[in-house]
Amino acid sequence: MRLGAYIELVRPHNCVIAGVAAVVGALVASEGELLPLMVFVFMAAALVCGGGNAINDYCDREIDAINRPQRPIPSGRLTPAQALGAGRYLFLVGVILALPLGLYCVALAIFNSLLLAVYSTWLKRLGLPGNLAIAYLVGSTFLFGGLAVGKLKLVGVLAAMAALSTAGRELVKDIEDMKGDRKLGLKTFPLRWGPRPAAFLAAAFIGGAMILSPLPFKLGLDGVYLGVVSASIALFLLALVVVLRNPRAGAGKASRICRIGMGLGVLAFLAGAI
Repeated sequence: MRLGAYIELVRPHNCVIAGVAAVVGALVASEGELLPLMVFVFMAAALVCGGGNAINDYCDREIDAINRPQRPIPSGRLTPAQALGAGRYLFLVGVILALPLGLYCVALAIFNSLLLAVYSTWLKRLGLPGNLAIAYLVGSTFLFGGLAVGKLKLVGVLAAMAALSTAGRELVKDIEDMKGDRKLGLKTFPLRWGPRPAAFLAAAFIGGAMILSPLPFKLGLDGVYLGVVSASIALFLLALVVVLRNPRAGAGKASRICRIGMGLGVLAFLAGAI
């Protein structure tokens, strides 16, 4: 029973996504070559992500008691101390698993672990700084894989595009969540400045990612990349039209479209590298 609660605490699907993103970064850096170290890349990224999820539940236990009473801590299946201990343990093991990948990977794993803890305890309630922290963390997951291989030229562009598009999508999600966030007393960008300025800022971030999109082709990815990334850009443009036309009503749909666009963007890098 307790094992199931621990598994739920760390949100395994998020951990798998983080591990896969790091492996994608390594594959792009290695030009599609599968390397034995990618097992460590996957596990280190996944465990650090799991540690962050556990710390997040620990910090949100009072809010979850009202909004999500079925979560492991408010339901009584885990104590706050057990959740906090699980988060610390996962951070530690994630950092240890980064040791075979080199000093830069260890440093990044430590920094990201600390940032995830700071995000859960403070940054997430500040609005835009929290959005930017999440954007960095998403981009750095791909970068982690590139650091393991030791080639950052293409992966650096992938990380930047992922970070910019994530920042835009986070703002779109904040527009969608304005009603609930206001009740929770959060200081999100849309609540401070309004949904339309938030939509324009989201468009600026996503536009930055689109501006970077031809660069990987110039750096060596083949024409397959251009074909797939064009579909990704089309989806992002559609999302921007939807959210800019009516920020409140269109935010939910735009967020879902952005998610698909981000997935296609990652697929474009993989297709071009392999």
